[in-house]
Amino acid sequence: MNAIVTAQNAAVEALGEPGDWLTGAQRIDVWRQARDAATNQLDLARRAALSPNATAGTHRATEHLSPAAGEVAHRVASDPGRLTWAWALAQIEALGEEVYTEIVGLTAIASTIDRFHVAIGEPIPALPAPRPGEPDRKRPDGVGDVGAWVSQSSGPTTANVSRTLSLVPKTNITWRSLVNSHYSRGAEFLDAVWSRALPRPAVELIASRATGLSECFY
Repeated sequence: MNAIVTAQNAAVEALGEPGDWLTGAQRIDVWRQARDAATNQLDLARRAALSPNATAGTHRATEHLSPAAGEVAHRVASDPGRLTWAWALAQIEALGEEVYTEIVGLTAIASTIDRFHVAIGEPIPALPAPRPGEPDRKRPDGVGDVGAWVSQSSGPTTANVSRTLSLVPKTNITWRSLVNSHYSRGAEFLDAVWSRALPRPAVELIASRATGLSECFY
């Protein structure tokens, strides 16, 4: 549990820092929009509809995010199982591949933190104050088309969940720390037997059920 708390506290602080392509203020606003998706009327209507495309409406720009950026945060947070390549392509064309990927990653990180707190009966964390400074704005080497919706690491492969954000390495460090602390434990993932409170079959059963309910692609 200490590893989880440490990773979550570090992730909360990291989301307020300048990132790969977004400022600290923009990254915090992504988290804010992801939270708003739980009660936003447009998101609720889309979620209830047979198809999200059957519901008219758009998300407005905020102080720090464009309508397209807000759309990504809201849709990834509220209805990720029905996203399509055509929808993603439209957002990528509006935002750029790197910004789109960072927003997806930030929304996943924020949702993990918030839902964990709700699950254990604790209040969700207060949003951190954004830190000043400019994002890196540097596309990493060694990424390319690997058949995914966005470019990913094309070198020696790791688990897809670990390389899915390889286009935005700063954000990916935070994401992978959550994955490692909450589930895979890094190199321990290759061990068939885990010496934990729950045996590996129980952990995998919970993981499979959770990802199924979340309509996770993997």
